[in-house]
Amino acid sequence: MREFFKAFLDVHFKKPVEVSQSYVRDLLILSLFLDYFGLDNPLGIYALDLYPYLLEEFHLWHKTLGMEKSGLDFLPCC
Repeated sequence: MREFFKAFLDVHFKKPVEVSQSYVRDLLILSLFLDYFGLDNPLGIYALDLYPYLLEEFHLWHKTLGMEKSGLDFLPCC
């Protein structure tokens, strides 16, 4: 019975939260690196403070997209 409730909680609560967290993380990474992709960045100067903290997140992000290397030579990744 315990396994049933654990599976129920995983399917109905844990998975949607993980998907939502992944979606929010992808949007944050994309918004931080918009200027490197040649798009206007509405966050501007505020994003500069976050770059050092999110380089590791950028590495995980391009790995989840299936890219072995980031393709951006100016970022210290891979």
